[in-house]
Amino acid sequence: MANQESSQRISAKVGLFVVIGIAILAASILTLGTMRKSFITRIDANATFVNVNGLTKGNNVWFSGVKVGTVREITFTPDSKVRVVFSIEEESQKFIKKDALVRVSSDGLIGNPIVLISGGSPNVQMIENGHEFRIEKEESTQEMMKTLQANNKNILSITEDLKSLVADIRAGQGSIGKMMKDDVMYENLTKSLATVEAATKDLKQGAFGLSTLTNKLNTEGNFVNSLATDKEIYPAIKNTISTLQTTADNIKQTSLAAKQMVDNLEQTSKTINKMTTNTASPVGVLLHDEKTANNIKETISNLESSSAKLDQNMEALKHNIFFRRYFKKQTKEQEVKKE
Repeated sequence: MANQESSQRISAKVGLFVVIGIAILAASILTLGTMRKSFITRIDANATFVNVNGLTKGNNVWFSGVKVGTVREITFTPDSKVRVVFSIEEESQKFIKKDALVRVSSDGLIGNPIVLISGGSPNVQMIENGHEFRIEKEESTQEMMKTLQANNKNILSITEDLKSLVADIRAGQGSIGKMMKDDVMYENLTKSLATVEAATKDLKQGAFGLSTLTNKLNTEGNFVNSLATDKEIYPAIKNTISTLQTTADNIKQTSLAAKQMVDNLEQTSKTINKMTTNTASPVGVLLHDEKTANNIKETISNLESSSAKLDQNMEALKHNIFFRRYFKKQTKEQEVKKE
């Protein structure tokens, strides 16, 4: 029994020493890691914030997702702002430019506050010891909460309006409500939709027919296709059309001339009608005065009688001895001319 108790004590002491040894080893590793960081060369930089959102001494400084330093000091300024001094590893100094901006962010969604460095132009010089960073404006948690509250109010208002709209529709108010409650309106809407569908089918068939016609017209050997593609037919048709246009112009001019002639004949006919109806004019006198007409007839009869007597006298002169030679000479000259 005594031997068992002594062996258990020895085992407990050995286990205790093992645990203590492991703890000492872990502490030594952590201490060596801290000492390793302590020997790294650093530079100091600072920035002045309005609100640091719980930032404390020892929080990390990040640049492009990489830890480059820690917060070394946090103090207040005379104008009630917060001045934060942080150290940056000298190895990362050459990558951080003077126009870079800093802001207080968090390590994850609800993680510890950190100082986040971002931006910087490649052609700008790197920061130096004691550099004062410019602040990048970032909405605080309170501002974000205010925005969320405003959004919640808007959502609540939209929900109430939607609820009221649904209630009106159920009560049969408005166009949609009447359409849902009124059977006649629903039937009319159904007929209208059927009409639109039929019109769409007709339009589709028309488009198909037009496409078929276009394909036929584009087929080689077709008259229209030959007319559009043949380089000899088109100029001939163009010349024919030009000739027809010229002929039409000539016909038009001829028609105008004929119309003018008809107008002149009509004007002449009117003038003659006026002369025949006017008893004072010579033509009117001839047509309407019988005495004058008889006198003209007697005068014409006398002229015919005188003409006959003159012919007899001329024939007598031809046979007269004094004028016979003259008439023979005239007859010979006329025969020569005829030959």
